[in-house]
Parts: sequence; C-alpha cells; structure tokens
Amino acid sequence: MVVVTLAISLACVAWLARFDPKRRRSFGLPPRAAPVPAWAVWVLLISPGVGLALAGEAAGFVLWLSAVCVFGWCVVWVPPHTYRRVLERVRARLPCT
Repeated sequence: MVVVTLAISLACVAWLARFDPKRRRSFGLPPRAAPVPAWAVWVLLISPGVGLALAGEAAGFVLWLSAVCVFGWCVVWVPPHTYRRVLERVRARLPCT
C-alpha cells in the first residue's frame, strides 16, 4: 500500500515541478500552461498520506512523508535540462516493441 501511495505522490511532485511557473522562469524556460489546476494536484499529492494516517499506518505514513520530502528536494536540486538527458538515455536502453 505504501508503494502505491508513494508512486502517486511522487508523480504529483514531478508534475508540479514541471509546470511551476517560477521554476520555469528561473531556468529560462518558456511559460507553459498546466492542463490541470495546481490545487487539484496538491490534493492528489497529499491524499495518500492522509489515507495512510487515517488507516492507522503510522510507519507507512512516516515513510511516505520522508520519501516525498526527499524526492521534492531531489527534484529541486536537479536542473530541468538534466531530466531530458536522463530520459533520453533511459529510452535508448529500453527494448523496442
């Protein structure tokens, strides 16, 4: 259950970083309109942690909270252009179907 909640929340963190106007401006990227309002993504990001807390999964909640914080710092630490290079390398190694 914790793995699924982490996957959802980490995808939301990455999405927020991709469409954040201030982040895009600071890296000299063109503005890009987000297809979904940021508040909806924030709700989706936080809801798995709330679900873990309400389910009584204290260890899972602490793990979720720490992983989201660390992943958020990693996203901020790496410039956006680096992500593109990493994704291109990963796609080059994937077998063609």
